[in-house]
Amino acid sequence: MFNVSIQIGAFERDEDLEGKIFELYEKTPNREFKSHVQFIRAENLREAEDKASESNPEYWRTKSVRHVGVQYAWDTFTQLYYSYSMAKSVLGLDELLEI
Repeated sequence: MFNVSIQIGAFERDEDLEGKIFELYEKTPNREFKSHVQFIRAENLREAEDKASESNPEYWRTKSVRHVGVQYAWDTFTQLYYSYSMAKSVLGLDELLEI
């Protein structure tokens, strides 16, 4: 199985990322966070919203964009990676995907 050995410290000191990570997320009817969709790297919120609308011009009906920090992006990445690894194992794909 692929091993993630990168540590958060490598990103925490990366000033190029600070203030440039945004999250596209599904929202509830009350515009509250429902679930993560994807991360977007952009210079500001307007650019992030423009990038979201390029792939889905109607995104604003069910989704929204918000600024997030490096730590939040890292935590979400590790949760998603763990879920991916578990699903791959449960489905018996570990052996098939090893090359």
